[in-house]
Amino acid sequence: MLGNCNGHGRCNTATKTCSCMEGYGAPTDVAVYKTPDCSLRTCPSGPSWFSIPTAANSAGKVMECSGAGFCDRNSGQCKCLAGFEGADCQRASCPNGCSGHGRCFTMSELATLTQALPLSAPTTYGGAVTTTTWDQDRVQGCVCDSSWDVGLGANQRQTPQYFGADCSLMHCPSGNDPMTAVDETDCSGVTAPGGVGVGLTGNICHVDCSNRGICDYSSGTCRCFDGFYGSNCASLSPVT
Repeated sequence: MLGNCNGHGRCNTATKTCSCMEGYGAPTDVAVYKTPDCSLRTCPSGPSWFSIPTAANSAGKVMECSGAGFCDRNSGQCKCLAGFEGADCQRASCPNGCSGHGRCFTMSELATLTQALPLSAPTTYGGAVTTTTWDQDRVQGCVCDSSWDVGLGANQRQTPQYFGADCSLMHCPSGNDPMTAVDETDCSGVTAPGGVGVGLTGNICHVDCSNRGICDYSSGTCRCFDGFYGSNCASLSPVT
């Protein structure tokens, strides 16, 4: 009803037009469609996930539901596409909820962690939304759970118990290969490809099944080769 603008705006009797309230088609609302009588809701908006960035410090065009969802015109709420979440679908959700074996963090949060597949010391990521790190709180990733410490410190391992983008896989018990003189689990002084300083403080390499078995990553159990046994295949079977 244009006469009272449906209670969501003010009617200009001279021009017979409505000035709608925010959320119902106000000039500041970003919406694909606005009703002249303020009868339908608009939804929250944000930088589009799928538009071309306009500059190094800008994500691109602002759209309803960040271009990653559909607006419910009755409720004014976004229905996000799979993989996105938030009031305006502004965050990329973690895959599969980290499978119940991890926690979901934004990039700005991940940068500060010391136990998340460490390849460097804790740092920072993010700043004002007008910087090149505008996506600091939009992109998320899983930090998988582990029954052992993960990090750069002594007696910490370089990989968590659960792994994969959604933490759905599970490492098998680790051990030293009983057939070699070298301790494969000793990563002291070992660096990652590219010379990244991993292991310089003496952390432990993870060796699935002691290199003497095949790991079933869906269950985290070893299938030992003939002649070896144990949960991590680190023991030699006695000769009979």
